[in-house]
Amino acid sequence: MTDWDSYQKGHKALNVETAQKWLDQVVAACSTLDPELILDCFTEDAIADLGAAVLEGRKQLRPFIRERYANYTYYDLKKIVRAVSGDLVVCEARLRWKSAEQPRLQHTRAIEILQVRDGRIARWDNASVSWPDAGV
Repeated sequence: MTDWDSYQKGHKALNVETAQKWLDQVVAACSTLDPELILDCFTEDAIADLGAAVLEGRKQLRPFIRERYANYTYYDLKKIVRAVSGDLVVCEARLRWKSAEQPRLQHTRAIEILQVRDGRIARWDNASVSWPDAGV
């Protein structure tokens, strides 16, 4: 088992258990809805490929993160590591959310590939789909 402290200090390789602990910290930061805490999860030169847009660096990420997280009125995120290879973490993300524009409960499911450098996201590839709650 690789412990998180050893990984952060560069002494151990990333494994599924360690990656899940790291990912839980990312989810906790996102769940605050605080853009600066969320941005701190990324390297200065991070690349985010969100399908419709590719953002390069925190400077481009900042307005995207601020706008996205300012609009949530309800936010419940879960991420589960599905695979780890070297510095890449593949995870499944499930989000239940509401916003001023979407007051009805929404669901989002995503598959993400995260490249980790020094405990931060250096690259974020995200493929996701959202749909309204069926109300069942």
